[in-house]
Amino acid sequence: MKRVSNCLCFVLILCMLGSMLPFALADSVAVEAAGEAVATDDAAPAEEAAEEATMTKDTTAAEEAAETPAEITPKGPAAWTVMIYLCGTDLESEHGMATENLKMIADTVPDEAVNVLIQTGGSKSWRAEEAVGVDIAETRLQRWSWDKNGFTLLDEEELASMAKHTTLSDFIQWGAEYYPAEKYMLTLWDHGGGSARGLIVDELHDDAIMSLEGLSRGLKNGGVHFNLVMTDTCLMASLETAQAIAPYADYLVASEEVLPGLGSNYKEWLQCLYDEPECGPIRVGRSICDATQILYAESDDAVSAKGLTFSLIDLGKIDTVADAFNAYMQEVVGMIPDPLAFGHYLKTVSDTDRYQYTEMWDLYDLARRGMKGGVSKETGNRLENAVDDAVPYSVRQAYHPYSHGLSVYLRYSDDGRGMLDRLARCCKNPWQLAFLDAVNLKWDAPEWVTDIVGEIPQMKNELYTIKFDAEVSEDRSQTTMNIYSGIDSGGYIRYELQRYNEQDQSWYTLGESEDVRLLEKTDEKESYSAVLTGKWPAIGDEFLSISSKDVMGKKVLLQAPINIFNDPSYKLRILAEYPQSLMYTDEPEETAEDTAPAEENETGTEYKVNYEVEGVWDGFDSSTGLVNRNTFSLSELLGQNFEICRPVYSDYLKDVGDMKFSQPIPVTLDLAVEDTVLAAGQYRLRYSITDMLDRIYHTDFFYLTWDGEKAVFDVPSAEEK
Repeated sequence: MKRVSNCLCFVLILCMLGSMLPFALADSVAVEAAGEAVATDDAAPAEEAAEEATMTKDTTAAEEAAETPAEITPKGPAAWTVMIYLCGTDLESEHGMATENLKMIADTVPDEAVNVLIQTGGSKSWRAEEAVGVDIAETRLQRWSWDKNGFTLLDEEELASMAKHTTLSDFIQWGAEYYPAEKYMLTLWDHGGGSARGLIVDELHDDAIMSLEGLSRGLKNGGVHFNLVMTDTCLMASLETAQAIAPYADYLVASEEVLPGLGSNYKEWLQCLYDEPECGPIRVGRSICDATQILYAESDDAVSAKGLTFSLIDLGKIDTVADAFNAYMQEVVGMIPDPLAFGHYLKTVSDTDRYQYTEMWDLYDLARRGMKGGVSKETGNRLENAVDDAVPYSVRQAYHPYSHGLSVYLRYSDDGRGMLDRLARCCKNPWQLAFLDAVNLKWDAPEWVTDIVGEIPQMKNELYTIKFDAEVSEDRSQTTMNIYSGIDSGGYIRYELQRYNEQDQSWYTLGESEDVRLLEKTDEKESYSAVLTGKWPAIGDEFLSISSKDVMGKKVLLQAPINIFNDPSYKLRILAEYPQSLMYTDEPEETAEDTAPAEENETGTEYKVNYEVEGVWDGFDSSTGLVNRNTFSLSELLGQNFEICRPVYSDYLKDVGDMKFSQPIPVTLDLAVEDTVLAAGQYRLRYSITDMLDRIYHTDFFYLTWDGEKAVFDVPSAEEK
């Protein structure tokens, strides 16, 4: 369908506004400070016209059709109809990722028993014409088939937001009408942000995002019961996602973690379906998980390979999981009036496997750890068994050894009220929402929750506030942080190191280290000290600004900001292996030598950390606030130069206020990170504590002089204290 010009559209809208207003559909509302937009159902036509006016392409370009749609003759039922909802967004316009998946599809040998339908939209530009000979328009929704004749344009529609549930349901209805089948599969391709944020971002419509509520409505109105749904997106293998989809599908395939840039392995699993069209959804789901694992195992992209999670979820058993989880959370909420019991629970589950957004917790691992924190074995085992039963197959790699295929949304921070409001619109678990009400003092659960659970106890924040101080040792060689335990409320402890630059007269942040040792543990306090060896991770003589992502015993996944492709948002990912486990124990180390700033301990063994560069990750998308899927191996970046980012700390802002860059460094396959002796000069150090409620505390800075061999700390005056 061709579109008229902007002027004519405006005249028509003015003439028709009165009659159309009762039937208007919304495109987006603002959520949280990240600037996200959520696709809803009540926007006025004027808003839709305004959105169209912001498009980067002139509307007149819509009159230049890429191809003429083929005439469709409804077919008899096939074995499968696979519908791929391909919202390209910036993943395609900036990185060509959707095109890469189309190339995979083009490498398959089709079978007429399987229909493959693709709807394209939501991207400012497409790269498929050169890659696979498909000229995809940016200014229209287009529907394609893939079969023995290649890609064929079947239908065109006026441009609409791919994040709107009506756009999804229209595609589903159309596919089922013209391509009926015995079994149906739906693939949702794009960004994903977990249970509260949603999935499917349309960059042509103010980065509108489809909520789980919108997804559920789109599936309901589509009128098709799917045998299998795959979210080829990040972070969507959650209980809340499964509950939203369950009435309209039998199985879900999804990832708990950030999905690597290429997504699933379409060439492998689609060919398996072509070769065995009589197979059922379990076989297809397992094939997707295995094929995707093979894709990254055969690549040299360690970041993608080691971070991969993918699971097949039986939606017919999700109600059983939800019932078990509600029983679990009812016990947890029951602990809240007893600060000692609740504090013990919170600390015990604080090491639960979590993902890029830390409010997404692995459900099985939460149950396992919860039984050690006061949840009854009967309740914990019931939840473990329910998850096991509902996840018949999953793959997990090195970064997530405790992943079991199904996550759940739990957030402590009061700054997430917008997210909690979004979650509450789709969450069906009263005791989960009651818990979120109890620990988020500025947020109230919906009234229907209190009708079920009764009065919700409120956590007393002050009882869980960490009390601590820090001091310099008598010989001024190290610092000690003391945590005083009215309630055992310690959490993750790190130290941050900064270096003073005489030329700029500013403090450069070298980053943080997990290498902190427990010195003493009594009923009154716990004492920790930084392991300050006088060395820091560097590439050559250029020091990195490092931060920790995941702690896995002796191994820690580190990140360091770099500037590559003229974009300082990229992160170099480095796997560090320490001489000892950095998972805190209840007892201090046997010897004090491990905490001394020396290269060797009494046995003569050098204190050595081994580093391995795993690759490069794109970080977060600045426009949507969602995680990017873009990862690169070193081999993919050969010939590129990058610069190490040096964050400049602002004492006024109490945060990083600027960024400096190193000299360009070429990417090579043997790019090495090594502990390098710090240059003599002025430094400062402070401790940070992330408590069991994910709140972060900082000590004051301790200033020190490093002469190249040893550190001497300044003793603060009474006024400085």
